Amino acid sequence: MHSRPASRIQEGFARQARRKALEVGEFEQLVVCRSAFGELFDAITDGICYGFGLILVAAYGWAPVVPVGFVIGLGLANTALRFVYIRRAGRPVNYKSYAMERIVAYTGYLIGFATGGMEVTLFYWAFVPVMIVIVLHDAKRMLLDPLPAPLPGARSASVVASVVAGVAGAAR
Repeated sequence: MHSRPASRIQEGFARQARRKALEVGEFEQLVVCRSAFGELFDAITDGICYGFGLILVAAYGWAPVVPVGFVIGLGLANTALRFVYIRRAGRPVNYKSYAMERIVAYTGYLIGFATGGMEVTLFYWAFVPVMIVIVLHDAKRMLLDPLPAPLPGARSASVVASVVAGVAGAAR
């Protein structure tokens, strides 16, 4: 009679031990499938989504058109700089800019401010100079600073060149 409850308890302990082992980092190592190209693609899709949202709020008259144009133009300039950075590196590499990540997240707030009518003109015009400073700083880093060392097992320059050429050809 006692063997059955004890086996259930042992099974429960074994399950907890397996879960704990997965929580320690093994699960993360099993499912992580990151690449520099994937991170770059994520940045581009963020730009497309936020750009579309900005265009919509400007089209409906909820946000001033001029700062929206500046933000979209600066976003396009940043994307072009990323492609120059990739070409300069000769491999798929994602340029890490923590300031740009924060300012892009703030773009989501801008869209929310516009839909809610909360001090839209102030927030949009205050956003433009901050984004200009960040894009200029990132441009300096992407164009002039030394490149990071390639990761072990990184793709060759010919693969990168074909990807960049394909993206550039599709854009024309």
